[in-house]
Formats: sequence, structure tokens, C-alpha cells
Amino acid sequence: MLNQSKKKLFFTAVAAASLFTVSPVRAANISLPVQPSESPVKNTLVQNTGANESFQQGLNFAAELNAARAEAAFRRVIQIDPNFAEAYANLGSILANQNKLAEALPNFQTAIRLKPNVPEFHYMLGQVLYAQNKMGDAVESIKKARDLFKSQGKTQEANSLDQVIKDMGK
Repeated sequence: MLNQSKKKLFFTAVAAASLFTVSPVRAANISLPVQPSESPVKNTLVQNTGANESFQQGLNFAAELNAARAEAAFRRVIQIDPNFAEAYANLGSILANQNKLAEALPNFQTAIRLKPNVPEFHYMLGQVLYAQNKMGDAVESIKKARDLFKSQGKTQEANSLDQVIKDMGK
């Protein structure tokens, strides 16, 4: 298992992760560069309300620290919409917090495959890899998160991850 210094670093990293939040992308938040006259369907939005409702339930259960119900809700989201990256990431987080690291890992990998430019996903994957004592892969994943934050102009988050990377080298 993890020695004391690694446990301290991991839990410091977990605390830092709580600064990062991921919100679902909804159709109402996306604007396409199409003139209204060019669009064959006007003012029509398509959403998978079942997935969104279950996702919100999962977030609420997670906030209430009800891991079993949060896990079930995120699994339901994935059944409804297998391309809902945030559901995979949140399911991975719930599983990781229950020390189900082997089960959490593919959920983060799927979230990254679906949305490779979300730095939080790479950071969470790095946390799981670190907990599994896969230092090289963990550092690589956290560096990817840092680089994505930098490219998105989120300097404070990138600097925080620089410190995490430095601490991992100790």
C-alpha cells in the first residue's frame, strides 16, 4: 500500500482536485455558427433529459456523501447515454473514493477518450494511477492536465498542478 508520505501527497492531491469542477455540457450552451435562415429547423434543441436528470441526481447524491446512490445514478446515465463523459468521470471518482481503483481507472480513460481536452479528467486519472503506485503514468497524466489548463488560460490551476508534480518527485 501507500507509505505515509505518499498517502499525505495523495490526499493533498485529492484536496486540490476539489477545486476543479466539471459541469455537463447541455445543448442550450452550444451555439453553432449558422445563420437562422440557413437552419432547416429553427429554435429546436435536443437533449437527453433522462441522462441529464440522472446526472443531476448523481451529483446531488455525491454531495450528500451517498456513494451507493451516486454510483447507481452515474451508471444509469451511462446506460442512457454512453457518450456522457462527465458521467464516466464522476463514476470513476465515486469508485476511487471507495478504493475501487481498478474499476475507477477505465471510467477515467473512457471520459478522456470522449473528451480529451478536459484537464480535470486527466488530473483524476493521475490521482488513481498515483494511488496504484504507477508514478510515471501518474506524472504524465497530471502534466497533461497542467498543459491543458495552461492552454485554456487557467494559470492558477496549472501552477497548482506544477506544485503537485514537484511534490510527487520527492
